[in-house]
Order: sequence, then C-alpha cells, then structure tokens
Amino acid sequence: MGTRYLESLFNPGSIVIVGASERATNLGGMVLRNLMSGGFPGDLMVINRNDYETVHGVKCFHKVSKMPISPDLAIICTPPETVPRMVRQLGEAGVKTAIVMTGGMSRAHSKTGQPLMYSVRDAGREYGIRILGPNTIGLMVPSRSMNATYAHMGALPGKVAFVGQSGTIASSIIDWAFARGVGFSHFLTLGDGMDIGHDDLIDYLAQDPSCRAILLHIENIPDPRRFVSAVRVASRTKPVIAVKSGRVPESEWMPVQLPMGISRTDPIYDAVLRRAGVLRVDGLGQMFDALESLTRMRPVRREELVIMANGVGPGVLSVDRLSALGGELASLSNDTIEALAKLMPSYWTRKNPIDLGYDASPTLYADTLRVLAKDSNVSNVLVMYAPSLTEDSLHIADSVVQASKGTRLNIFTCWLGQSTVLDARDEFYRVGIPSFFSPEKAVTAFMQHVNHQRVQRLLRETPESFTDHYLDRSTARKIVMKAHRSGRNHLSNSEARAVIQDYGLRTVNTLYCDDVDGVLETFQVERRPIDITLIHERGCHPFMEEQSGRGRYKATIQGLNSENAIIDSCRVLLEEYRAHYPSSGFLGFAVQRTYQHLGGIAFSVGITRDPVFGPLVVCGAAGASVNVRTDRQIALPPLNMVLAKELLRRTYMYRLLREYSLQPEEDIRAVCETLVTLSQIVIDIPHIRGLEILPLLFSRDGAVAVDVAIDLADKPGRPIIQPYPRELEEWLVLPKSGRKVIVRPVLAEDEPTHRDFHHQQSPESIRYRFFQYRKHFSHEDVAQMVQIDYDREMVFIANAQREEGVGEETLGTVRGWTDADNLQCEFAVMVQDKLAGEGLGFSLMQKLIDYCRNRGTVEMIGNVLPDNRPMLALAKRLGFEAKYNIEEDVIDLRLQLNEPQKDWQRERLKGR
Repeated sequence: MGTRYLESLFNPGSIVIVGASERATNLGGMVLRNLMSGGFPGDLMVINRNDYETVHGVKCFHKVSKMPISPDLAIICTPPETVPRMVRQLGEAGVKTAIVMTGGMSRAHSKTGQPLMYSVRDAGREYGIRILGPNTIGLMVPSRSMNATYAHMGALPGKVAFVGQSGTIASSIIDWAFARGVGFSHFLTLGDGMDIGHDDLIDYLAQDPSCRAILLHIENIPDPRRFVSAVRVASRTKPVIAVKSGRVPESEWMPVQLPMGISRTDPIYDAVLRRAGVLRVDGLGQMFDALESLTRMRPVRREELVIMANGVGPGVLSVDRLSALGGELASLSNDTIEALAKLMPSYWTRKNPIDLGYDASPTLYADTLRVLAKDSNVSNVLVMYAPSLTEDSLHIADSVVQASKGTRLNIFTCWLGQSTVLDARDEFYRVGIPSFFSPEKAVTAFMQHVNHQRVQRLLRETPESFTDHYLDRSTARKIVMKAHRSGRNHLSNSEARAVIQDYGLRTVNTLYCDDVDGVLETFQVERRPIDITLIHERGCHPFMEEQSGRGRYKATIQGLNSENAIIDSCRVLLEEYRAHYPSSGFLGFAVQRTYQHLGGIAFSVGITRDPVFGPLVVCGAAGASVNVRTDRQIALPPLNMVLAKELLRRTYMYRLLREYSLQPEEDIRAVCETLVTLSQIVIDIPHIRGLEILPLLFSRDGAVAVDVAIDLADKPGRPIIQPYPRELEEWLVLPKSGRKVIVRPVLAEDEPTHRDFHHQQSPESIRYRFFQYRKHFSHEDVAQMVQIDYDREMVFIANAQREEGVGEETLGTVRGWTDADNLQCEFAVMVQDKLAGEGLGFSLMQKLIDYCRNRGTVEMIGNVLPDNRPMLALAKRLGFEAKYNIEEDVIDLRLQLNEPQKDWQRERLKGR
C-alpha cells in the first residue's frame, strides 16, 4: 500500500477518539487520558453516542457528522460490530487515517460470514482511509508528545522505532526499555494488520531522519515481496533487528501448509530475513543487547575476539559461548605476547583469553589495552571485571574508558555482579561503550554484530559471472509446458533429466526398460556392472523418500554383474514396490552403469515452493542424514555465486566437503553452479513446483546428478525477489560510430565495467552527475550502484564490445529511484565523454521514461546543475519542465508520465 497518508498517522494536527468515556475501564478513555497526560499539542475531540458535553474536559460530539473539522486521525474504540460502519462514516467526513484498537474482530463475524476485520479493511479501501489495526495497542511518537495508546506508561524519546504485532509484548517492552534508558522515535503495534503493514511502516521509517534503528516483532509476513523490498532499502542505511515468534508448529497461531521437503516454517523466515539484511535475534532480551552492540560498537574490521578478565572463570564462559555461536578467538602476535609478559605474573598462560589476575589494577587494565591496540591481529576486545576486595570497580572502569580514547579497538565490557558495579556500568553507558551483565550476553551481542555485518556484506557483494543470460533454453520449457497442457502434475524421469541437461547440468547416462527382459538385454550390451532403479508414478515426485521414510523403501540396487543377480534384484525391487506403493503405476526400470567413477559427499539439492513465500532453493545432505541432522538449508531465488556459496556454507555438508573432498574448491564451485542453475530454471519455467536432484555426486569434471524428479503446479510461481528482467533487453546501433550496443538492466556482475566507466569520466562529468568532484569510487560505492532491487529501482546500462580488445565496456547508464508509492521516480544519467553527439543519452532516458510510464509511475523528477547545458538541452528535448530552485541552486526537472488517478496522488504532488 505504501506510505500514503502515513504522515497524518504519525504527525496529526488533530485527533478524534471514537467511543471514549470517563468510565475507568473504557478503552477510549484510557487513550484520551494518555494523550492529554503526554501533552499532545494538537486538537482533541471525542465522539460518543451518549449526550456528553465533554469527556475528561474534551469536547464531545454525538455523531461523526457533527464534528466541526475533519481530523487528521481517528482512534476507534467502539464494539466490534460498529467498527465497519464507523470507518465508512469517518471516510465520508474526510478522515484519512484511523487506528482501530477494538479487539476480537478476527473472531467476530459479519452478516456475510467473514471475520469483521475484513469488513473493516474493505470499508477503509472503499473510502481511502489508511487503517492501523484492528486490535492494536496504538501509536507513540514521543518526540511529538503523542501517546495514542492504552499502555500503562509512556516511552522515553529516542532514536529507535519499534514495530510489533502483539500489544501485550509491546507493553512489557515499554517497561523494559524505560528501565534500561532506551528511548523510541516511534512505537506501535500492527494488531491484525488489515491495511498498514510492516512494509508500509518500514518504508516510512527508512526516510525519517529521527529514526536510526528499527526493531521488529514479527508473527507472520502476509506480503513477503513488499516486505523484503522495503527492508532491503531500510537496512542499507540503519540497523533492522527482528524477533520472529511462532518458531515451532506448536506455537504457531494458525497452522500453515508446509512446502515439500521442509518440515517447519522457521527456516523460511530465517532465509527471508537474512536476504533482506535483517539481524534476527532469538528473543526480546537479545533484541536490546543487539541494539546496544549495533548502535554503540564500531564496525567490525575483523571477526576474531580477544577476551581479558581478572580471573580464569569469566574467560572460560566467554570462550564457550563464542565457540557455540561460531566465533573465533584472535591469535596474539609474538610481539604482543612478549609485551604482555612484562606486565603479567610469571605464570601467565601467554595466550588469549588473557587472565589479568584477581588483583588486577586499573593501570594493568589500561596498559593491556594499549599493548593490544598495537597488534594488527586484534580488532575486538571484551573487557571483563569481577568484583574484588583489592580494587574499586569504578576506578577500573575509568581506566578502561581513558585507554579506549583514540584507539582503533572495538571495546565492549562486562562488569559482573549487580550492587557494587552499577556505577561502573553507568559510566560506560555515559561515554557510549557497550556494557553487559554477563559474559554470555556480551559474547552473544558481539556475534550479533558480526552476523549483522555479514548479512550487510551480502547486500554489497558482487559475484563472479556464471549464468549466461543469452543461451536458448527453449527445449526445457517446451518439455514442461507440454506436460502441463496435458494435465500432468509431474515429469517422467527421462523428461526431468532432459530439462536439467538443457541447462547444462550433467547427469548419469540412463537407459529405460519396460521389464526384466529389457534390463537383461541392456546388460548384455553394456557388459559391465549396472545399477537398477524401479520407476513408478509416485516415485517421480521430488522429496518422496522423506515422506516414505528414508531407508524403509528400497528403490535401487547397485553393482549387478550377472544375469541371475539382475533377475533376483528386479524381483526384490518389484516386491518392495508392491508392498509400499501398490496403487502407484509401474513405469519400468532405469538402468545406469555403476557409477564407481563418481564419489565425494552426496548432496540433496532442489527447488520447493511455499504458498506464501514462493519458490525456494534447498541444499543439504542426501540420504537419512538430511532428517537426522536437519541439514536442509534454504535460500530465496534468484541466486548468484556469492549467495549460493553463502547457502552452501550454512550446511553441515559444507564442512565435510572442505575436510574430506579430494578437490574441495572445485567441488564447492560445482555445487554453487548447480544451485545457481536451479534458481534460474525455476525463474525461467515458473510452472515447476518442485525439483530434487538426489544424490548430487562429483567426478573430476564437476557435479553429476544421479537422479532427478520434477513436480508441476497448476499456476506459475513468482519469486518474492524480482529476478533479472531479461525482457527489457534491447539492441541499438550508434549512428556515428556504427557500434552495436546492448541496453539492458544492470547486473551485480557488472561491477568491474561499472567501476571502469566512472573512473574514465572527466572531472566535469563526475561533478554534473554527483554534484561534486570525486576521484575515487570504492567497492562499496559501486556495489550499491549495481546491486539493485528491480522492484524499487531500475538501472539501464549500455554495453558494447571493447574497441581495443576482448570483453565489454559500459558506455552509459541511466538510473531511476521510485518511491514506495510509485508516485515519483528520480533519475540520473551519464554517458562516456567521447560519445557526445551519438544520441546515447537520449536513448537511455527514453528507455527509462517508457519503463516508468508502463509501470504506472506518475511523475519523473531530477536535479541538474545550472551550468550542465547538455543535460538541460536533453531534458528540453524530452519534454521536461524546468524550474530554478534558488535554495538549492539547481534546476528542478519534472515530467508527467501518467495522470494521477487518486486524490492523495494529486494532493502530494501539489504539496511538492
């Protein structure tokens, strides 16, 4: 839905509370009292059907139609059956936003039989009202003295936004945060979230400079495509930390349909949040610890940790937690060990963690930190102190604070205990050094910081090229669509093999026989050991072994080298088949040469589809271990090589591959290439519902699929992350030089040519584009230019073969940023200096204009420096309206692409 009217929700000039009275337990009365006690500066009104003149001193009206003004925000606290009618009345009165606090609307039903909350949603859509709720605790904006909730206390002002789904959890968080001195820029819960959702609020908060971090409590994600798109934008500029409740089937509010090959939904949410750049934590306590680390700790240059304490015990506890969370201790250099030896007792262990001794003085703490600061291997230091009779905790804290000034070290602390160390903790809070109550909390918060930077790094990674986007894969699509049109819900074994072979995946050569005689004839031709697999209809579906119980049904017998052995084996396979799948149609036997030349770690890789989150790529162990170890990991397509390797690294099998493979790097690359290919298959052929390669083995030439199964769906599946839009590619010929140029959307793999393109530009062209001179573009700068979300942003690049050699070069680029409401698109364009007069800038701009017009964007805008005459001439040629902006000293350009269809669109454009 976007950010439409959300400014009226968060910054209303006037509020009406519907249903408020002076009864102590009245919900509306509680909200009114909180608004008044919080010092809300705007106008307040009450609507109550009883003939009250005032409620708590606020003017009361009998009907909505009697209100003297149309308020910016309405807060509805009336019985469930009255709410839909009230929303309609408020809409007729011109109200644009409403908070519905009334609960029970998911269980109360309208005359049509649907829950009342859907009637509220429909009424809001009919009249264009944005609705928060129903069943929400309300909204706080402390900086604007607005407490529109029924909470027992107000929140402190701060820079953190909290968006939750449960009112009771929200109440406890307010209390908890107050005790820890944590303030909020915004605080609210979604309730049933029938209109305003996480994605809308994240879009709004991402643009609000008063919000520097976003905390999310999530029970479900109704629109994951918009959620991921919004969070990926927000998480690039501010930390986003999430708690997901309902992690196991027993705690889920509503039972959900699980996709094939997945035993619970939580790993799917894990994959979604990771891909969006969100730090996921395990509980509310960890949420605030993570907030402490992300907002106070410096960026982590290295991930290893040094631990120092006045005793062995705290260090041991810290190392235990660090190891459990996958962290590593830093190795001290020889120079550091020798320098520390001069400070320590003779019995010092000469290693990390560093035991300073029970009687460690403030001077020893400070000197140790100064020595560590000189070690290039050391980046992060956990400083711990346990109370003792010999030293004062505050004095030691002061020494740590002084030693930390001007150092490059990322220092955080843990002062153990309670009553005697509170002053020391307060001192750390005052100067901005993170401090924690226990070694476990400190290490967990540190690893959360590390994990957050890892997921952020994934957002900026630019992968090596692997998938060739120009190859023809029409054969595979024809096979699938022919089966789909015939009404089949799966492919045959041979068809499934043909599909993945068309995408370049290698398979074991397989022959198909109708009966035992056919198998014998094949053996007589092959004259070498063979493997036999019985094929039946249900066995052609992916992930079937998990449903039947791995090992309980024998479908393959290997290494047969005589006719008698073949006859006996076929009999055994038929008996197994009749016992386990008597109603499944028999399709024959598949015969393969015994694959003794294949080996390595056996993987199960494939595609499954979730009804909410769409296609998913899965990777893990083949055989019984996939269930015993719960090793199946999940990622969202589309994948590139970087994302595929991140998926592989999360599996237990990755460690086996690293340790036991004869050629680990080659095999790792082979698995990653397979995962990227599977991702591309499901994007190109969206009618594929499930695909499993089982097992995926290895030869000297790469990965080999031994068996494959593919399921089909009635309707195509859509990834929640927009894949590369190949349909937008087009070729053109430059009129002067005659060079053939492809204009296409940018890819993450374009970073090298994109970086070269910017480095070759003249200082003047750089100033025109970025409004300042820039000599250098870092990896992070260029990665952000090419790692885009095609849902929110579009970059078209013009590439051509290099005139002087092999490879491509980028000749020009045009970029468009579209707001969350698809109202305006801001553009920027640049072409190589030597191509002036070729018309490439015009072609790129026209490409972007056509794209935005087709997707319904209302207006295109841009800013141009007054002396950028070539761009101003191009804008005039394209029909832009130009106006000088005296405050910014730029020329504002505007081009209407489509007529605004809604009043709110016209209002917002007029306001700008």
